Amino acid sequence: MEKKLTTKPLSKKFYDQTRQNLLNLIDKKNLDGFLITNPANIYYFTGFFYVTNERPSGFYLSKTNKSKLFIPLLEKENAENVNIDNVCIYEEFPGKINPYSFMAENIEERNIGTDIKNIDILNLVETQFDTLLHNTGVEKFRFQKLDEEINLITIAAQYADLTLEYLRDNGQDLINTKLNERELVKICTEYSKNQMLKDLPNDFDETPCNVVATIHSGPRGALPHGKSLSRIPKSNETLICGVGACVGGMYAESGVTFILGEPNKDQENIMIAMQKANDEVVRNLKEGQMCEEINKIAFKIYHEYGLSEFIRHRIGHGMGFEGHEAPWLSPGDKTILKNKMVFSNEPGIYRPNIDGYRTISSMIVDRNEGIQISNFLSKNFENRIINIR
Repeated sequence: MEKKLTTKPLSKKFYDQTRQNLLNLIDKKNLDGFLITNPANIYYFTGFFYVTNERPSGFYLSKTNKSKLFIPLLEKENAENVNIDNVCIYEEFPGKINPYSFMAENIEERNIGTDIKNIDILNLVETQFDTLLHNTGVEKFRFQKLDEEINLITIAAQYADLTLEYLRDNGQDLINTKLNERELVKICTEYSKNQMLKDLPNDFDETPCNVVATIHSGPRGALPHGKSLSRIPKSNETLICGVGACVGGMYAESGVTFILGEPNKDQENIMIAMQKANDEVVRNLKEGQMCEEINKIAFKIYHEYGLSEFIRHRIGHGMGFEGHEAPWLSPGDKTILKNKMVFSNEPGIYRPNIDGYRTISSMIVDRNEGIQISNFLSKNFENRIINIR
């Protein structure tokens, strides 16, 4: 029996757990405290969601569980409801005092850890401390998701799927009226976003919630990270729709390649190969596997179908507080999979100046095989055909 989803933002219990994990790291490394400056990490430990820009913010936790939030004056009222002992405010960036220097000067402890990786910033603040440890492994905390994160990621995947469903059900009429890629994106995402606004309670008001998408048709399908254009899709072309959804700060993805008209043998062959790659990746996404080995599984299937020369990217990436985050299902990533890691699954074939094909599902690592939480790809192949004139 499937576990019922709870439509609530991340709770105080969640943030108590993440902070306890940070306290455990402080103790393990024999530190006095820890400074967090990566925005997604700040979200993870505090629930302080804000618009990331050039103005740095920081979260500090001492070994005695005393917390500080370092923010620009612009965010003062934004931080009023955050569970923090002390909010320290600087006026502006770059300011008379560099914000990172401001943070360092307002930390009493001398032996701390940090998630700062930028060498210039480390050089700027390290003289303020006896120990500034930046190689602690804190970046791995977010690899394995807690149950509340999994819950929201699964809900987000449903809204990503909903966008595809709307395009599938209305694509024939929309494209026949000569709507272009950009117009299709606007209509389909607005439908999902409006539904999200109806569904989600007011508790989500101050958390990130959104749906975004791209659509590429014909030869533009070989450039899936390019802009959606004023190009009108044509009969017998492929049309790639990739969707990212965020609920309560947690991200998921879903995507599909539609065939605009009756598919030819070439198109069918590629679509079958991609479905097989998707399914094999999900089957092998289990504890103990290595990230780069999952990528090899997909590439082996491309080779079997004679498509190796059209591979342009890895099979997937981590998702959570960021739409793209480590670890990566990619050559060179030797991270061992653990239960409740979350990844995208993106089989893609890109034929320059001809067409492109990509599907996207969101999936969770489990003990025996992965769990696919984006459901559009589980439907019949006929659901990926849109008949247009």
